[in-house]
Amino acid sequence: MNEQQICAADPRLERVLLTQEEIRTRVNSMAREIAERYQQSPFYLIGILKGACFFLADLARELYLAGCTEMRLDFIRASTYGDEVKENGEAARSVRIEGPWTKVAGQRVILVDDILDQGFTLAALRQHALTTLKAAQVETCVFLEKDLRKPSPEVAAQRASFKADYVGARVPDRWVVGYGLDVAELYRSLPFVAIVKEEHFR
Repeated sequence: MNEQQICAADPRLERVLLTQEEIRTRVNSMAREIAERYQQSPFYLIGILKGACFFLADLARELYLAGCTEMRLDFIRASTYGDEVKENGEAARSVRIEGPWTKVAGQRVILVDDILDQGFTLAALRQHALTTLKAAQVETCVFLEKDLRKPSPEVAAQRASFKADYVGARVPDRWVVGYGLDVAELYRSLPFVAIVKEEHFR
C-alpha cells in the first residue's frame, strides 16, 4: 500500500503530513548544513531514545557521505510523556534522563531528537551535557518542530529561551506519528509522518 492508502485504511490516522520522499529530501538538506560546520572534525552524534532512532540512522549515513568521517554515535534515554496525549496549555513537565553516556568531556556534541515540542527534554539534556558531562560544545538537531497553539506561560517561556540549532520541518500543533514518533508506543515504524486522531487515545 502507498502512504495515502495506509492512512485511509486506519481510522486512527487523519492524513499524511510528510511523505517518505519529503523526509529523505529534508534529512539530506540537514546533513549538508551540519557538514558545513563539522566536516573532517571529530564530534559525537547522540540520539535521544526511542524517537530519534530512525532519524539518527538516516542522518548519520548522510553526514558520512557529506564528509563527516570523524563522527561517533551514541544514544541516551530521556522521557516526559507516557501513553497519554499531551494537552494544550499544560504547565511544564519534568524530564527523566536514564542510562550511561559515552564520555564526551571536551568533545563537540550534537543531540538528535525526533521533535521539539515543549522543549524541556532537549534543554535538560543540553544542560546535562554541558555541566555534568563537560562537553566542549553542544548543539541540538530535531527533525520536526511543533508550532504550539496555546502553550502555558511556562512552556511559552521555555520555547522562547530554547531554540534548536538544526530543524528539518515545522508541523502544526497536532499529535504526529511515524518515522520514530509514537503514540502509546504505536506507529514508530510508520515510514512517513502522519497526523493521528487524538480522540482514539484519550
